[in-house]
Amino acid sequence: MKKIFLFIASIFYLQTVSAQMDLPPSGGNPRAKITESVGITDITIDYSRPDVNGREGKIWGTLITYGFSTGSLITNKNTSPWRAGANENTTITFEHDVKLEGKNVKAGTYGLSMAVWPDSVILILSNQYNSWGSFFYEQKYDALRVTVKPVALDKSVEFLKYEFIDHKEKSCTIALLWEKLMIPFKIDVDVDNIVIARLREQVTGQKGFNQLNLVAAANYCLNKNINLEEALSWSQRAASFRSYSTFRTLATAYEKLNRLKEADSVMTEALTMATVAQYIAYSRALITQKRNDKALEVLMAARSKYGDVFAVNNGLMFGYAAKGDFKNALEYADKAMTQAPNDAAKKTLGDQIAKLKDGKDINQ
Repeated sequence: MKKIFLFIASIFYLQTVSAQMDLPPSGGNPRAKITESVGITDITIDYSRPDVNGREGKIWGTLITYGFSTGSLITNKNTSPWRAGANENTTITFEHDVKLEGKNVKAGTYGLSMAVWPDSVILILSNQYNSWGSFFYEQKYDALRVTVKPVALDKSVEFLKYEFIDHKEKSCTIALLWEKLMIPFKIDVDVDNIVIARLREQVTGQKGFNQLNLVAAANYCLNKNINLEEALSWSQRAASFRSYSTFRTLATAYEKLNRLKEADSVMTEALTMATVAQYIAYSRALITQKRNDKALEVLMAARSKYGDVFAVNNGLMFGYAAKGDFKNALEYADKAMTQAPNDAAKKTLGDQIAKLKDGKDINQ
């Protein structure tokens, strides 16, 4: 009896030691991990990659049982889904809360399993993600179940893989591909609110004492026309560093909030430190806002400060065209043509002059 006990103990010890060794994965199924970001949200899938290995036509419905299998060591019934890979659980990790096929999923790591049929797939996220395979799967630990549609492939994929496809600004589609089947599922991310929450954290820390960071935080909101009051607050903090870019960002925040008097006041000070290119860029922004008189005022100030130069004359061409004064627009276009720095600029001016002669606004 003592010898049997020692034998069992030694086997247990050897198994424990081997589990800790740095060895290749069993069954020739290489381990893989894929991560991509939607906005600033990382999505990671960690899985093992079985191969077809000459079993074409015998993967789906044969090797991978349709529906739920009898692999459960708990129920001994058809309750075990496929582990959506090989060896230990396939896992999927979301850095922030997301929607999977339109259903809410909290940030965290989940076991990813599937029950596959020819025309549909039940995709399962389980809170019990540390299990080895699906042998101990229990539905009570499910965080999510959704049904998706598989897609037939023309060309066989030898080693199972996951790919991020159809990647967009606020969503992506992830697909499992193996043999001649693809199983896609869509992830939506509330990018703007996640980014804003991160920005709020960062502007109150060390990064918030850097004017470039404050400008970047404000401009993210201003460019998307969201969270404008907070963007104004960040712009005001940035403007304490007193530079053209910080003042321009602050003025933009006021413009977005339709506080034009304050925007103009800020820009009056900003233009005292502006380059000729910044004068012209600001005048073009005013034209876009349909504030044509203000745009001409800025362009005349640029002419007074920088003189009869190409950038100013080119800008005045656009300024007068916006007001429908094509005579003056052509006058400054002709001046700009004589000062054009290269053939490409001359070609562009030539096309614009042709439009002006036809009475067309070149700003449109």
